[in-house]
Amino acid sequence: MTPFQRLIGPLYADGINAPRISVTGHDLPLSRVVSRTIHPDEGYHDHAGTVFVIAWGQFMDHDFTLTGTPLDPINRNDPEECCKRPPHLKHPYCNEIRIPDDDYFYRLFNVKCIDFVRGFPSPRAGCRLGSRQQFNTLTSVIDGNTIYGVNEKFTRKLRTGYNGLLRMNPVFAEYGLKDLLPLKLDIPDEGCTRPNKSMFCFEAGEIRVNEQLVLTCMHTLLAREHNRIATELGRINPHWDDETLFQESRRINIGIIQHITYNEFLPILLGKEVMEKFGLLPLKEGYWDGYDENINPAIIDAFSAAAFRFGHSLLPTAIERWSKAHKFIASKRLSDLIRRPYDLYRAGVYDEYLMGLMNQVAQAMDDSITQEVTNHLFKKEGARFGMDLVSFNMQRGREFGVPGYMEFRKFCGLPTADTFQELFGSMPNETVRRYESIFEHPSDVDLWSGGVSERSLPGSMLGPTFACIIATQFSYVRRGDRFWYELPNQPSSFTPEQLQEIRKAKLARLICDNTDLIDTVQIYPMVLPDHEINPRVPCKSGILPSIDLTKWADYGHESHSPHQYQFLNELPENVGFKK
Repeated sequence: MTPFQRLIGPLYADGINAPRISVTGHDLPLSRVVSRTIHPDEGYHDHAGTVFVIAWGQFMDHDFTLTGTPLDPINRNDPEECCKRPPHLKHPYCNEIRIPDDDYFYRLFNVKCIDFVRGFPSPRAGCRLGSRQQFNTLTSVIDGNTIYGVNEKFTRKLRTGYNGLLRMNPVFAEYGLKDLLPLKLDIPDEGCTRPNKSMFCFEAGEIRVNEQLVLTCMHTLLAREHNRIATELGRINPHWDDETLFQESRRINIGIIQHITYNEFLPILLGKEVMEKFGLLPLKEGYWDGYDENINPAIIDAFSAAAFRFGHSLLPTAIERWSKAHKFIASKRLSDLIRRPYDLYRAGVYDEYLMGLMNQVAQAMDDSITQEVTNHLFKKEGARFGMDLVSFNMQRGREFGVPGYMEFRKFCGLPTADTFQELFGSMPNETVRRYESIFEHPSDVDLWSGGVSERSLPGSMLGPTFACIIATQFSYVRRGDRFWYELPNQPSSFTPEQLQEIRKAKLARLICDNTDLIDTVQIYPMVLPDHEINPRVPCKSGILPSIDLTKWADYGHESHSPHQYQFLNELPENVGFKK
């Protein structure tokens, strides 16, 4: 519940609140016009990244940001109170997306408008008056709130209350298969399209867990990992109570997520050069003493509303299932898996989706976006059209007052352009020509649109502008987090031996430990397998080391609540316990 922070002051049409307009004073082209003109579905593939990059990226995005917006009080989804209502009955935050009459797709269904509401304004730093600033309902540091929820009350609801475990659903126990996430029973229609009243979505630490099936798989993977750690710690320390087991398992699991993010995900995304330049590489040994209490780790508005939405460009048209022998089985259209994670209720299917994530190529990082999300997003059962994610990105950036793409190039020390001709070289010529056909000035180009259109940096998936914003954010998130896993001298610090164990954490190991049948995995699942540089290895080969949890063995007992040992004082002297 804290405001987003800004790298650059906001650009509102009236300086305070009205969404951004052109530098010429005219309106910007409609969000939908930008979407269909600049971002058509041309389906190129990138020949290294797997769909696991998107899966991990979205899972992390939901650890970082959820903009505070008005919600429908009944099912807590986005309110549909804009398009179908006369002006005096519209929700006051309506900022609907207008669809031009000549739209190649929506005119077929006579759609003229898509519902969209603005983010709530938040109190500004020091409660001073000024321009509108949106707020984040999540914590900005990496703390696994995707698994544990964002506050104590929510966390308690997710726990069993014994052995440090999270609640799960042992739906396949009779087949000896691992648990799924628990059923979402309290507000069953929140973020979930149910075919009937007897079907339920899943519950996890973050409400968007059902947004699409791949994300649900990630939530399941890390909830299973928590329970695996808690069970093992309970064996090692039988005297630990539920609370101790839960908090220690949580601390280890968060350390694993932080390590995999900086050790596997960011190097693929940003490349080694950017990682070095921004000081993002995790240490190989010893403590990292880089905590700085003056750094605000809050999420940057441009990161939330634009840069970290880079993954929308990588989305495939269909999500594939593969067998444990790494053979393709089948695929399902992405739009059919959005808010419908029910496939996971079929025994054995979870593993097949995970196999698919590491074997399926992601789309290229470019300005081409699949129609599955530009025409069919959140499509209702039986409908032939849905919403447009790219228009949402544009609309969100504009209502946030996020300055245009050019301002961020300037901020990042990159050359800027006063004419469209000057953009040649930094993005494909055809893209520049398309921009020129709808925008009046290069400064008007929206940040998300310009960012995904840039040519990638060598060794990186991203162009220089997004790389700069994302690297800046991840630098703040590491240096501004007092509970960061590599830190010494904090109450939450690991011992040097424990820290060395956390450094063994690998996504491949998580997959081996928390699936049922998968027995071979490439060393880096976010990259396609390759005999030379990224071979598939057996889970049991020892090449993918396990974290040795005996380093958490606690023989001292002094760190635990005294009530645990109360019974010892009540025993007769001769039982043989030494007090």
